[in-house]
Order: sequence, then structure tokens, then C-alpha cells
Amino acid sequence: MHPTRRRYLAITGVGIGTGVAGCLSSGSNIAYPEPEPEEPDDEDEDEQEDEEDDEPDVEAINERLAEDTDQIYDELRWFETEYDDMIREHRSRVREVVDALDSLLETLDEEGRIEADQLEDVESFADEVTREVNDIPEPQFEDHYNYRGLNGRFEDIDRFRRREDWERVESELSELRSQYRGASTSSRVRRRYSSSPIDNRLFDWFGGDGKMYETRYISDERNHHPNEGSVPGYGVYVLNDADRSVSYDPIGRAPLRVLGTMDDDFAPFEESADRRYRLYVRIHDVGDGGDVDPRNTDSFAVYGQRYDDLVAAEAAFESVTADKEIEDEESWGGESWNQVLYSRDGRRIYAYLIRAGTFLFAVGPSRTAWEERDDDWNELLDGTWVNP
Repeated sequence: MHPTRRRYLAITGVGIGTGVAGCLSSGSNIAYPEPEPEEPDDEDEDEQEDEEDDEPDVEAINERLAEDTDQIYDELRWFETEYDDMIREHRSRVREVVDALDSLLETLDEEGRIEADQLEDVESFADEVTREVNDIPEPQFEDHYNYRGLNGRFEDIDRFRRREDWERVESELSELRSQYRGASTSSRVRRRYSSSPIDNRLFDWFGGDGKMYETRYISDERNHHPNEGSVPGYGVYVLNDADRSVSYDPIGRAPLRVLGTMDDDFAPFEESADRRYRLYVRIHDVGDGGDVDPRNTDSFAVYGQRYDDLVAAEAAFESVTADKEIEDEESWGGESWNQVLYSRDGRRIYAYLIRAGTFLFAVGPSRTAWEERDDDWNELLDGTWVNP
């Protein structure tokens, strides 16, 4: 809720004004000239106009691609910084039901019986938890465990309680406790709400469709990544099924050296001034099932850079293209990509570059000229967030 705005009345000098009014009322005949209005300073106006003229007018182009990428980044950032807290909160909430069931079993062991109101209290609490606990992983995850179905066992427990079959009550309570325990283990919860690979709405945001999205982002801000390891930044695989095993680190170093290879391929497009992060994505054709070895798939590389604002992104575009030729434009979906030509190690390289809002994206650097490429050379981009 926004704070209430308060207005304050400045009263400094009111007393002085009252004193002056008293002096004037004593009958003085001295006439004071009215102060002349100040003329506007032409120099100040010119400076203001110059400052306004100096502000560059940068067009917000290809905004669809920028907005979709911002959404993808926000989800990656959630997994990097909030996912573990979500898992802990979810498990902690379910363990409260385990503790309540433990309490009933202790009462039964100590007193040889449990009363109706004691069982009803625990059942009501379990119902409350099951109504709330599945809200914790949302909206990132919506495929939840049926905790509410477990609570159907309370009816059986109460029936045996009324019969005073305390041995059966104990076995039913113990079984229900075991089911809650099993469903709330770290491995079970993390498998259900997988982050390795990510199997959630992010898959569809990238494009879905029998593909795997190997991705890593590397921030330019110091201490931005809380758990940075041997490979900088945060990297994940995004796939349609969390049970599919994927070999090697995503956009990693040894043994596949994917990060180094992409850095080398896209070095001519690097511009770090006013940049927030780099985004690396490899799109793989992996079908709908089975384990994945990234060495044995067809893949396509995308390199993106996110800048502070439109002005910084445009400046980066100008810097990157300063030593390159822009021969033509090519339309993919709703965006226009620049065909850029440049020299590297004595050879001419053909690639595609786009400024999309505050992003720069580069794809397809190759010795093969644009018009000589196979018609399906960028087929893996079709249906993805780059070319929906």
C-alpha cells in the first residue's frame, strides 16, 4: 500500500510579517516602490533547451522479443535466488502435520487412548495445511501432490477410535505419518518441483516443442550470483520432463567447453559498457523422451546482452557495428534482423544482429554467406521466443 501523502505548511517568518504590519499601521508616510518582476534569464533558458536537445531520442524497436526475454530472465532469477526458500517453506509446512501426528501417537502411547476432540483438532489442522501448502510453489509450479487425499484416512482412524481398537488406531496413524513424511522429503519435493532440469512454464516460454533449452546468464554486477561455482553465472537445462537425465553442466567449461566456444564465436559482438548481463542459450532438438547427451544433438546458439536502458543499448549497437558492414535486413516473425559482415583472422564472417529494446542479440556467425545457407539453417529457432 502506498504511504499516505501529507502536506506540510511552512510557517517560518510568519511572526516577522506580523511585526512589519504593526509598524506600517503606525502612520508612516514613507512610500516604498513596488519591486519590479525579475526578467527571465535568457542564458538559463538556452541551457535548459540545450540539455533537452542533448537527450538522445532512441526508438523502442523489436519490443516483443525484449519483453519475452525479460520474462524468461525473471523466471531464471527466481530459480537462482528464491527456489531453495520455496522448497524449505513447503517442507516445513508439511512437517507441521507430521509433528501433529507424532503428538497424537505420543498421547496414545502414554494414555492408551485419544479423545474425539484431539483427533478432530489434528484433522482440522491437516486440512488447513493441505489447503495452503500447494499455494507456496505457485505460480512457478502447479502440479502438486494430493495431500488432501491423505486426509481421507482420518475417517478410518476415527472409526477404529470409536471401536476402541487402539492397536489399529496406532497403525493407521503411523501409516498416515509415514505418507506425510515420505511426501515431504527434500528429494521428493525437489523432484516434484524440479530445478535440474527445470520443468515448468519456462519450457513453454522458451518455445517448448521437443526442444531442450540449455541456458546460462552471467551478470555484470558484483556479488549478483549468490552461489557461483567454477562456472560463472547461473546455468540450467530447461526441458519437458524432469525425469530425463542430462549430461554435463549447462553452458559449462570442461569437458565440452561450451562457454569458451560461445565467448569466442560471439566476441565480435561483445560490448560491456552499461551492460547488466549476458545471456547464453543453446537450443537442442531432443524429441519428447529419453535421456539427453548434448554432444549428440543438433543445436543452435543464441547470444544476448541486456543493457541499462534504450540509450545504452543503442550505443552498444553502434559500438558493435562500428567495424562491421550492415548489408541488409531479414524479417523473422515480427522482428527485423541485420545481416552484418565483418573480418576475423583474415576471413569474412556473415552473421545476424538485432537490437530488441534494451537487448542486443547475435546469431549465426559463419563463413557461409546468408544467401548460400540451407533453407533450414535456423530451423531450431522456429517456434521459440526468438522466432515464435
